[in-house]
Amino acid sequence: MESTIYDDVFAWDFSDEFLGLFDWAEEDPLSLLINDQPPLYPADEEVLPSSNGACSFKRGSKKDGGNKKGAKQKFAFKIKSVIEVLDDGYKWRKYGKKMVKSSPNPRNYYKCLVNGCPVKKRVEREKEDPRNVITTYEGTHNHE
Repeated sequence: MESTIYDDVFAWDFSDEFLGLFDWAEEDPLSLLINDQPPLYPADEEVLPSSNGACSFKRGSKKDGGNKKGAKQKFAFKIKSVIEVLDDGYKWRKYGKKMVKSSPNPRNYYKCLVNGCPVKKRVEREKEDPRNVITTYEGTHNHE
C-alpha cells in the first residue's frame, strides 16, 4: 500500500484492491436504497452491462439525436431485485410496454403522475442476468 500526503492535511490511500461497482449489493441489495436517492449514473442512450457487474453507457451521436443542445438529462441504475418497479418516492403511470429486439424481456414505460412533470422512466430486466433490473430516468422532476 502506498500513501501520499498533500499539504500535511489530506492523506490519500492508493491500494491494489477495489470493489466492483455493485459488489456491495450482492449481499444486501436494499442497501442501495437506504439513502434518499438511489445511486445514479449518466446515460444518454443504452446501458451496457459488463462482466464484473458495473454499468457503462453508450452515448448517442449528434446524427442520431444525442448531445443536442437542451436535450433531457438521463440517468440509469441497475440492481438485483425480484420486484421490477422499485419505490423511488414518486408516483408513476404506465403508458407503454414493448418487446426489445436484443432482449427476451419486455421494456415498460412510465410517466410521472404529477400534472406537468416531464419525467419519464423505463424499466427492463437485463438480458444477460434477468435478476437485474435496469431503470432509466429521463428529465428532471419540477416538483417535490
